[in-house]
Amino acid sequence: MVASIGNNPGYLALLLHAHLPFVHNQESYTSLEEKWLFEALTESYLPLTLNWEHLAAEGVDFRLTLSLSPPLISMLVEPALRERYGRYLDNLLELAGREIERTRHDPAFAPLAEFYHRRLAAVTRAYKENYQGDLLAPLKKLREQGHLELITTAATHGYLPLMLTDTARRAQVRVALDLFSATMGFPPAGIWLPECGYTPGVEKILQAEGIKYFIVASHGMLGAVPTVTTAVYAPVKVGGVAAFGRDWETSHQVWSRTEGYPGDPAYREFYRDIGYDLDFNYLEPYLVGGVRGDTGFKYYRITGKTEAKEPYDYQAARERAREHARDFIANRERQLSYWSGEIPVQPIVVAPYDAELFGHWWFEGPDWLGDVLRQAAGRVSLTTPGAYLEQHPPHQEVTMGPSSWGEGGYNRVWLNPANDWAYPHLHRAEQALIKLAAVNPQPGSLQERALNQAARELLLAQSSDWPFILTTGTTVEYARRRLLEHLDNFFRICRDFEHNRLDRDFLAGLENRNNIFPHLDFRLYRQAGPGVAGRPVVHNKREPAILMLSWEFPPHHVGGLGIHVRDLSQALARQGVEVHVLTRSPGGERSSTIQEGVYLHYVPTYQQPEQEIDFLSWVLQFNLALADAGREVLAAAPGREWLLHAHDWLVAYGARELQETTGTPLVATIHATEAGRNHGLHNRIQQAINYIEAGLVAGADSLICCSRYMEEEIRRLFQPGAALTVIPNGVRAMPPVTPGREGQTILFIGRLVVEKGVQVLLAALARLQHLYPAARLIVAGAGPYATELQNLAGNLGLAGRVEFTGFVSEEVRNQLLARARVAVFPSLYEPFGIVALEAMAAGVPVIVSRTGGLAEVVEDKRTGLTFNPGDVADLERCLVTIFQNPGVAAELGRNGQARVYRDYTWEAVARRTLALYRDVRQDHSLMAG
Repeated sequence: MVASIGNNPGYLALLLHAHLPFVHNQESYTSLEEKWLFEALTESYLPLTLNWEHLAAEGVDFRLTLSLSPPLISMLVEPALRERYGRYLDNLLELAGREIERTRHDPAFAPLAEFYHRRLAAVTRAYKENYQGDLLAPLKKLREQGHLELITTAATHGYLPLMLTDTARRAQVRVALDLFSATMGFPPAGIWLPECGYTPGVEKILQAEGIKYFIVASHGMLGAVPTVTTAVYAPVKVGGVAAFGRDWETSHQVWSRTEGYPGDPAYREFYRDIGYDLDFNYLEPYLVGGVRGDTGFKYYRITGKTEAKEPYDYQAARERAREHARDFIANRERQLSYWSGEIPVQPIVVAPYDAELFGHWWFEGPDWLGDVLRQAAGRVSLTTPGAYLEQHPPHQEVTMGPSSWGEGGYNRVWLNPANDWAYPHLHRAEQALIKLAAVNPQPGSLQERALNQAARELLLAQSSDWPFILTTGTTVEYARRRLLEHLDNFFRICRDFEHNRLDRDFLAGLENRNNIFPHLDFRLYRQAGPGVAGRPVVHNKREPAILMLSWEFPPHHVGGLGIHVRDLSQALARQGVEVHVLTRSPGGERSSTIQEGVYLHYVPTYQQPEQEIDFLSWVLQFNLALADAGREVLAAAPGREWLLHAHDWLVAYGARELQETTGTPLVATIHATEAGRNHGLHNRIQQAINYIEAGLVAGADSLICCSRYMEEEIRRLFQPGAALTVIPNGVRAMPPVTPGREGQTILFIGRLVVEKGVQVLLAALARLQHLYPAARLIVAGAGPYATELQNLAGNLGLAGRVEFTGFVSEEVRNQLLARARVAVFPSLYEPFGIVALEAMAAGVPVIVSRTGGLAEVVEDKRTGLTFNPGDVADLERCLVTIFQNPGVAAELGRNGQARVYRDYTWEAVARRTLALYRDVRQDHSLMAG
């Protein structure tokens, strides 16, 4: 959420990017490479997290963005590494105790030694006791509290502009998003392009993967065509993705070697450490690998450009950090005040930094950042790029050329005489893997394992860390060795594969040592073929195949369930999952087809539900046919791992039959309940349906519902034993519309049943006749309540002002949205309300009843208007607000659209669903074992 701006001149978005190259130490001792991570944890990541937790406990309303790279995430969740880091902290604490003893008679250093001991003890206590070794847990909590927006970067921080193919770039992005979503439990809204490196075409990849924004270097945006009218102080649209410009002024104030804050003489000197100053025998037990190096115990301040350094005074440095924070915020006030008068939108200053700057390189950095977050209150509004987009979507579309941060600003750091030798090899590896990706080895075979490991080796070789280190000249031999090792591993696998002489032991060694991305599938490198947005239809054999059961599927569907199944299955297919859908054959003929990468199997039954037969008898017949067809699909792929996914009670019997006879785990999505739809159970059929629902809930291995409201309802009615996960519905991209072209046209879309509340809307329209005689209502939908609603419209004197269209196609729905001034969804019961999302996605302002999932999707007076369910006068008030305030209506439409495209894309829903599938598969395997 964006902080309330009040009289503040604009927004400040601080972004920290946390990344380190992947290291997998298989020994019991800490390696020199691993020390980089341990130093970053001790000096940056943990102090920053503790600082943010203190701010939250104080009630400070702060917001910032943290980017976590996949290599860093992978290392943070490694159990053995957590254990080694605990021992590393214990060792440092022991050294801290000895330092207190060593300096006890030194008035300058003794207080500092005690300070280091207290600080290390707090870090150790937090890591071991509070977090139980899981640093991601407090970060997730800070996100849930609204303080952090968590995003990610490319898979191995590969420098995208210098890759040869879009196939390789796409793999870097998709692998990163898959790991982030599986680990964090949600998809990121934005992405940090490694080294801020942009090249034209990257935005197409990001859009296809559901990414909403990225950050670009300031000169990249300022050189765009046409000229950006808002400089770097508002996002622009590049393709279908928002780009924010990095602010040069904030960067200069912090990063500049000569003028930046970290160079102040009062701050701690980074390069003077007891690891180099004290006797080796004293230090040896505490040195990683027995080699002199930084310990973190530094007793001198920068002092000036002199070798004679004065003792460090932490309290003086702490006060200087407060002064610098005040200066930083004062500069942002002046900067934003100027730009708020120059551009037509609220300006935003985007200030990204490497996370390791704060604490590791600049010891006082976490304190300075905490002071900045405190002092911003009432002066500038802290926000995140994702939250800013929700209120201020980009209004200008541009084309940008290549750019990066770093010296020169155009790739120079990553392509120069020190590292240019590597790129012909990297490009040859890309081409080789793309060629090999066309083969089809048996799932789980040595050949498939080899190609998956080849993909890992290529990703690791592409890390931007290696050319960066080669340029800066720090640990050149290490970077050269890592780069050449991964390339050598890659090309050896390729040669062995082509000559059918794969070495099982060599491969197993690589799988153990370079074990990042355990679910990686080499088929990601297949070149684009038939599919959506040029993406190939590729099945990841490491993921289970999914057999979905649904009684409806477009174009033959009644409500939103069929739309949900179609869009979810297609989004899963785009992510490499093999999806088969069993559904009712509308014409009574059995057939199969492939639609957008999804295998559709149309199942006939003996009788159709429209015929005058007992409805429950028809359901039983349909389920018997589903079970028979499902067994055939499963039997056609012997050895393939499957999951069943049932959608609602109408397929419950067939799903349970397949689960029990084939031993296949079952996931069930409960879209609604019979008791909820009817406000209780009033007859035999309703009681029977409730019984079937209860059986499905009790038998499923895992359950999904679309809102917290539905979660509470399911728990109240059925007390499920299996895990129940809330995964919201998604929405497809909608054609943009300009609402209100037909004056005061109100639109309702949905099934015509009592619980949708159209009768309330008709009554509200009748009350509006004297104020807005031209107001008219379009009711789009069909259902058993249609005749009664038509009669009610006549009785209320609305016969000429209400148009009942009957069931409409998606194309006609879009046309109706383009005609509407406002879309109203007055449900009395609504588990989610996907039609409201569709209207919001089109930019149409919405009015919804404050019930069920609708109340979770629409935030009153921000992304739409809400009213009390069944309250005619309250609904009338909302309609008057829309009609009387076109500016408010337009803003609600914009905000609603931004919210949908940030949080409710099918790509995001599919990633969360896929993460759940993996958990079910893992639990099932453990039980079977």
